[in-house]
Amino acid sequence: MWKITTAHKVEGEDNPIYLEVSEESDGTQRLFDIIPGLMDLIDGEKVFIIDELDRSLHPHLTRNILELFLKGKNNRSQLIVTTHEASLLNLDLLRRDEIWFIEKDRNGKSSAYSLEDFTPRKDKDIRKGYLLGRYGSIPFLSTDIALEWKGQHVETEI
Repeated sequence: MWKITTAHKVEGEDNPIYLEVSEESDGTQRLFDIIPGLMDLIDGEKVFIIDELDRSLHPHLTRNILELFLKGKNNRSQLIVTTHEASLLNLDLLRRDEIWFIEKDRNGKSSAYSLEDFTPRKDKDIRKGYLLGRYGSIPFLSTDIALEWKGQHVETEI
């Protein structure tokens, strides 16, 4: 039976400390989850879907993962991800037709549409426009949110 561990060097010590994957940070565990699928993409014609690619990962690492895939030799594979990482909304990284938004209406119905529908110029800051609500897909909260906290009912307006 195999046991995967990670080795951590300790300053002033000759021998590393070994940790089981379950003892690692959420981000490191997340990498162990997605790296095998990403390696499969490089080796063949595959489709790999990752929900919330950015979950528990630093924004730079998330971008590096996308860049690694996009610069790969095999352009016959496809990577489909969802993310809340607005810094990935960059036309130097992705084309307009590769960026899609999902917007939920007040009844919970989701609609998908492409950035291509807006035809922004190549020099536009897509991230900034998105955060300003220019492309929709911004979450909205009800004006009356009921919070239950330690048995107390709290009403608040946002």
